[in-house]
Amino acid sequence: MIRLRFIPLLLLFVMASQAQQPSSLKVTIDTQAARATLLALENPVLTHDQALKIAEMHGNQGALQKLHEFDIPSTTGDFAEALDLSAHGQPVIAPNQKSILLFLVQPKVKELLQVLDQIDRDPDEFQNAIEQRIAAFSPQGVPIHLQGYVVAAGDGGGYAFGGTDFFLNLTMVDDLVLAQNVTTHEMYHAVQGSFAADRKVDFSHGAPALQAACGNIERLFSSLYEEGSAVYVEDPSLLERSHSSMAARKLNDLNDGKKHIGDTVTLLEMSVLALSAPDPALYNKVYRVDFLGHGELYNTGYAMAKALAQAEGPPGIIQSLQEPAYKFVLRYAALPLYGKDQDHPLLGPHTIAAAKRIANGCR
Repeated sequence: MIRLRFIPLLLLFVMASQAQQPSSLKVTIDTQAARATLLALENPVLTHDQALKIAEMHGNQGALQKLHEFDIPSTTGDFAEALDLSAHGQPVIAPNQKSILLFLVQPKVKELLQVLDQIDRDPDEFQNAIEQRIAAFSPQGVPIHLQGYVVAAGDGGGYAFGGTDFFLNLTMVDDLVLAQNVTTHEMYHAVQGSFAADRKVDFSHGAPALQAACGNIERLFSSLYEEGSAVYVEDPSLLERSHSSMAARKLNDLNDGKKHIGDTVTLLEMSVLALSAPDPALYNKVYRVDFLGHGELYNTGYAMAKALAQAEGPPGIIQSLQEPAYKFVLRYAALPLYGKDQDHPLLGPHTIAAAKRIANGCR
């Protein structure tokens, strides 16, 4: 999941070419944590106990979990203290309290409450088109229940943690189009989480010296698949209808990534080499280089997912939900147009070799 410090909302994705039979997808979106946080920021008589109860809400616990992924150890107490101070017009100075980023939320409380009102007042308008887009890239007949939470605190515009919960963060959102876009992206991550067990690879029979490297490279391929496919499913072209500066940034990043796709392919190759070196780099260090900031390797994964979808239709994306991520790499490399143009970039030889080694049981 990419770390965008200012990410906004979605659009209506209904495309006749992707219409399907009614699916077994069920989605619930809970806006309580965001609304409670926003109303508390405008409550000058907020008590510390009230702030603590808001901090303990599941959505806000997700916001804290995301901060922990960024190595920011903010606690429930930090959240409550930041909310209490902000509501009473006091400065938030302690780093772990300031990282809750309520100073970004407070100036636009009324605007964000309007966004929440739009979501709550007409959930069909916000949600149905998202569900149809997600259903087009999900297996038919497989029951999937996704739980979404809207929050208004912490970093990251949208995120999921490998399960069936997903989060939309209004801290980084001020536009309904981008909110829908981010929700679609994160909702598809939740779909991917439903099939995570199907994508597991058993390395126990592989060469002992290679097991750790194979495991980390498969993790890298998993991120490549998950992020690239989620970007494709969100349909970034719809962001052209947004008036948000962050929507423009996302589009600029993708366009710039396409122009410099050779650089991100090289970055992927270097990452594979770093993870398979005799003294390998730590996975978390490699992942940070590849995916945070403007998400360099999102561009490579997106190009791969887009090429599979254009060649095979939605089944090209759906198939990857239930198979190991190295197959995403090998299926892409087997496309007739692979390596023939900028839309089908040639992957590095070590990247392909690593995927084949994993396919061969890490021998």
